[in-house]
Amino acid sequence: MSLPIWLFVLMLIGSSYAIYVSIKAFITKKKESWPKHFPQKRELKDKDEQSRRDFVANVSHELRTPVSIIKGFADSLIEDYEVLKDEKRKQFLAKIQKNAKRLNTLVEDLLALAKLEKPQTTLSIELFDLCKLVRNIEEEFLLRKETPLPKFVLKCPNSPVFTRADPVKLVSVFENLIDNAMLHAEGLSYLMICIKEDTKKKQIICEVEDDGIGISQEDQEMLFERFYRVEKGRSRMRGGTGLGLSIAREIIKAHNGEISIQSKTDQGAVFSFHIPKS
Repeated sequence: MSLPIWLFVLMLIGSSYAIYVSIKAFITKKKESWPKHFPQKRELKDKDEQSRRDFVANVSHELRTPVSIIKGFADSLIEDYEVLKDEKRKQFLAKIQKNAKRLNTLVEDLLALAKLEKPQTTLSIELFDLCKLVRNIEEEFLLRKETPLPKFVLKCPNSPVFTRADPVKLVSVFENLIDNAMLHAEGLSYLMICIKEDTKKKQIICEVEDDGIGISQEDQEMLFERFYRVEKGRSRMRGGTGLGLSIAREIIKAHNGEISIQSKTDQGAVFSFHIPKS
């Protein structure tokens, strides 16, 4: 026997709100008391406290939006169910489903970021060929359903490029950089991934380049901050949680590497990061 639609909607609202409250409560947990014998660190503590408050405000705002949309359409379904046509009901349910997915993605990204920001991040280190990994990413990219799909260019040395790293997390870095370009690089027609070796510094340099609209110098300074968006309203309409680049940065930091961006307005962008060789 299938659940009545009103009961399904109520369950969806309840679970969504529970996630919202749980995440907010977790982040706003009671702060630690200030040690009296270390007054010289008070300024740093105040900065940490302000960062924590800013983060809580951002999380609350990001969670509130999909929860409010889900609640609004669910209320309309329950109150006007008898008078709504089937087509309208499907539209409302589609909106609920879309924002439930958005809420789930946001929670997953928050949990991923929380794990990466622990003092000791756990990495599953393996020895593997980075070029082979990127070729697999290329194959999966070409299966995407976005229309039009930008041209994908891959530049790798002819010989294998071995590294000791966490392959799953590095795939996440590449996917976040690709998704960032797909979502926000207006006028995008090609994406290029370039893998290079710096034998002197014993590093592998990875670049993800696009030919989109580019990013201003002012925005570049804040780009890897959590929830930062170049165009806030338009970014939310396109999707994304505002955490992808922050997650990428934390993964590269965990590998003792660095990530950066080079871009000029109307001249595309190049995200580059380096990790140690094997």
